[in-house]
Amino acid sequence: MHATINKGLRRLAAATAGLALGAATVYGAEATGDAAAMAQAAKDFATYCAPCHGTDGEGNGPIAGRLDIQPADLTRISQRNSGTFPAADVYNKIEGLTMPQAHGSREMPVWGDVFVSQAVGATTSLADARAAAQKAEARIGALVDYLRSVQRAR
Repeated sequence: MHATINKGLRRLAAATAGLALGAATVYGAEATGDAAAMAQAAKDFATYCAPCHGTDGEGNGPIAGRLDIQPADLTRISQRNSGTFPAADVYNKIEGLTMPQAHGSREMPVWGDVFVSQAVGATTSLADARAAAQKAEARIGALVDYLRSVQRAR
């Protein structure tokens, strides 16, 4: 039963994180000059993204060849979007809660759940879940800012 409660709270916390998306993407780590958050985002990228997307973000990570769907080149997100970085869309993909089932299975892990789980640990209180959601939101927002910072010029 506790595992079910923990999973439900993690989902709630991750969903709550998505509700405050605007602040995370418009006033994120890059915009505020938060060097510590950007350093954590670079570390998160190396840990969670680089195995598939590569350390350069070009989709050539060491396990990319073993995936059914080739990882995207993350340095060309803006280029694929008519020169505009779609921060909200990138946030939603990282968070992982908006992937419709109609589009098939999702090979990319749901990092929102992972980040909330790391922040909550084994606790089940709603206050801890909300605090974890805020931490996960900030972490995802900083990762979005990091990806914005590695975009190639057209």
